Amino acid sequence: MPRARARPRKATVTATGENKPTVLVVEDSPTQAEALVATLEDDGYDATLARDGETAVRILQERGFDLVISDIVMPGEVDGYELCRRLKAGPHRETPVVLLTSLSDPMDIIHGLEAGADNFLTKPYAPEHLLERLAVLLTTRRARARGRVRAGVTVYFMGRQFTVTSEREQILDLLVSTFEDAVRQNHELREREAALARSQKTLAGLYGIAVALNGCTTEAEVAETALEKAMELPGVRAGWLSLREGETGFRVVATRNLPPALRAPEALQGDCLCQRKLLAGELDQVTNILECERLQQARGETRGLRYHATVPLWIRDRTVGVLNLVAAEQGLFSDDDRTILYGVGNQIATALERARLREHLEHLVDQRTAALTAEIAERRRAEESLRLSDSILNQIGNLVLVADSNGLIRYASPSVRTVLGYDPEDVMGDAWWTLSREDPDERARERAAAVRVARGEVPPPAEPYERAVRARDGSLRWILWNDSKGPGDFVIGVGYDVTERKTLEEQFRQAQKMEAVGRLAGGVAHDFNNILTAIIGYSDLLLADPSLAGAARNDLMEVRTAADRAARLTRQLLAFSRKQVLQPQLLNLNDVVSEFEAMLHRLLGEDIRLATALAPDLGTVEADPGQLEQVIMNLAVNARDAMPEGGKLTIETGNVELDDEYLETHSGVTPGPYVLLAVTDTGHGMDGSVKAHLFEPFFTTKERGHGTGLGLATVHGIVNQSGGHIWVYSEPTHGTTFKIYLPRLKEGAVALQREKEQPELAAGWETVLLVEDDPGVRKLVASTLGKCGYRVLEAEDGAAAGALARSHEGPIHLLLTDVVMPGMSGRSTAESLVQSRPDARVLYMSGYTDEAVTRHGILEAGIHLIQKPFTPGALARRVRQVLDAPAAPAGGE
Repeated sequence: MPRARARPRKATVTATGENKPTVLVVEDSPTQAEALVATLEDDGYDATLARDGETAVRILQERGFDLVISDIVMPGEVDGYELCRRLKAGPHRETPVVLLTSLSDPMDIIHGLEAGADNFLTKPYAPEHLLERLAVLLTTRRARARGRVRAGVTVYFMGRQFTVTSEREQILDLLVSTFEDAVRQNHELREREAALARSQKTLAGLYGIAVALNGCTTEAEVAETALEKAMELPGVRAGWLSLREGETGFRVVATRNLPPALRAPEALQGDCLCQRKLLAGELDQVTNILECERLQQARGETRGLRYHATVPLWIRDRTVGVLNLVAAEQGLFSDDDRTILYGVGNQIATALERARLREHLEHLVDQRTAALTAEIAERRRAEESLRLSDSILNQIGNLVLVADSNGLIRYASPSVRTVLGYDPEDVMGDAWWTLSREDPDERARERAAAVRVARGEVPPPAEPYERAVRARDGSLRWILWNDSKGPGDFVIGVGYDVTERKTLEEQFRQAQKMEAVGRLAGGVAHDFNNILTAIIGYSDLLLADPSLAGAARNDLMEVRTAADRAARLTRQLLAFSRKQVLQPQLLNLNDVVSEFEAMLHRLLGEDIRLATALAPDLGTVEADPGQLEQVIMNLAVNARDAMPEGGKLTIETGNVELDDEYLETHSGVTPGPYVLLAVTDTGHGMDGSVKAHLFEPFFTTKERGHGTGLGLATVHGIVNQSGGHIWVYSEPTHGTTFKIYLPRLKEGAVALQREKEQPELAAGWETVLLVEDDPGVRKLVASTLGKCGYRVLEAEDGAAAGALARSHEGPIHLLLTDVVMPGMSGRSTAESLVQSRPDARVLYMSGYTDEAVTRHGILEAGIHLIQKPFTPGALARRVRQVLDAPAAPAGGE
């Protein structure tokens, strides 16, 4: 960077007053003309200006000049060459002509020689070069005027021959000036090349510093890198970098290329001029320190170091350090050099600030990372604890909800998903009361109560309370809530799902109700059915007499009809309470529906259309056909009453598979294959409140006196007792569908063909031992069997039957005994008889409930039973069936 420059010597003319050299300046450019005239006049010349060649010709015709300086390219017909030719052809031919040109073609010189020009000067030129050239030209001209040589010299230039005579000595001047101009231009080009090379090196150094500093991350790295790269700048020999330490101190952090005397740690420490200026605020730019105190005081070899440049390192309004650089060859740094170094100092200061900021940020990051690590660990512990709590709550199954003072749910335990079907995130943010029933009044009460508790206006309920909550699938779940005041304005609600318990309680209450009715029915069934058996039996015997006619027959038929109604009522009481004795058979429901279809047409009437859709490949079920007919009839009657203005009743059968998805919404059902019996009407339908009580005994929506309330209860009892279940689908004004599902037997089970009833009494000849404690029934049965040809042995109880069996010498083909009797039961009587008469068949009679029969050991496989009340014809057929059936183990047929 450092270098010494000598200003060019200023040429002067020795002229004063009237003897000033006169110069005609011919220049069309106003700016160049003004500058040229000013330069000449400042140097003592008398300059006259002509704006073009024609003007110059006119002026030269009027007067002469010591010199003519003309541009070559000018407007008009007279350019510089033409002006020179005219001048050399006129009276002022001795006047030297200097041509100014910006052209670089060598032919310019040829044209100048031909025109008679004395000198060439190439634009741009330095003013001092012009003045020197003019001074030499005038001096040479004066010397030649004193001693002109007549001899001639021939020279060759650019392939042409020129003869130099005393009259054409200007050729020498022109050639010399051309050579001088070429030498000058060559020197300037070299200087420019050197300056360009220096600039390129400087720019490369600056770029290298910038790039290197960008990669530095620490203060020490910045200092070492900055000084290392500064040594690559042109003209920099050595240096050191110091950073501020405290308010008044400095610390040397990097050195490069220092002599041995300055490498000792203490050599560069201490007070010095540059540091004092820096601390005093007087050093705001790069400064050459001519006599450095620290360098002068150093002991040992310093290699003659005396000067250095001090580069302050500024960051905004404060200094952070100083960079001292020693120039090569002990030179001083120029103004341009100091400007460049000032920029270098700014780069170093910025990098230092960036490194310090980075170190500070890294420290903050380390602190924050440690804090975050601890926070994350604590959060993980909290989350793990929360997951453990959630897992415990989920395992317990209790709902936990936390609500704020506005009643908004802020926390929901995972059990919300299992109990209500909601994701905890789905309910958080919702109002507490939105989970209650859809009743607006109930929701309003819930909201008011929750807000008052959360705000501390009233304490939480002292006792747990039940509320119905709407689950995601639309069902209602009953939750037993226990609220408590939480921290702040929060309320904590812990809920236990009691839906199953309430269902069981409802089922238990229903069972108790049915048990009570069943006990009532069972208590009266025995005696009542015995009475009905006698009434129905004697009525049938009298009606079979053709001599009975007129009003007496009609009255007796009314008695018979009333007895049937009473028998049906008894059967319904036993059916809905599941106390009747079923006699299941392998059945095809299509057969049951088809055989009952004619009766249904009469039952429904003309206003209701009956349609059937029976599956052709229907599976087999095991059920009591008479009870299934009762089910179809009750559902048909119920449908008829729901369509007072007429409609359509559809009976459908089919094979179905009930899977786990069906079980999710239908409790108490076992998955597997079923046979479906669906009964659909187009009546007025029913709402949810009616459906909730539909199968309860004595519940009816009909007017008083138009229904017993036992029809659907009977259906429900028969279906459940048959191992199936029933489901109802109904909406107001959209009709009703009852779907009955009975277990479907495996393939291969074949339905039995039902025998047709015979109108005549089935006859026989065998001996029958009749055991019946009711005299009326015993007399009726004996009379009926006697008319059929049987020999009847009568006994009023088991003991009498045993005595009679022992005393009777002939065979006893059939024991016909009541189940429930005082003393010895019918089962004990049968077991006693078959011990002595193993070939005897057994037929039980019962008007009691299923529970009573089960208690007495009835309904085992192969048992024969006829239920009271029965008709004489039914009795005769059943006795004949038992006697004609294949032999079975005694007492257990």
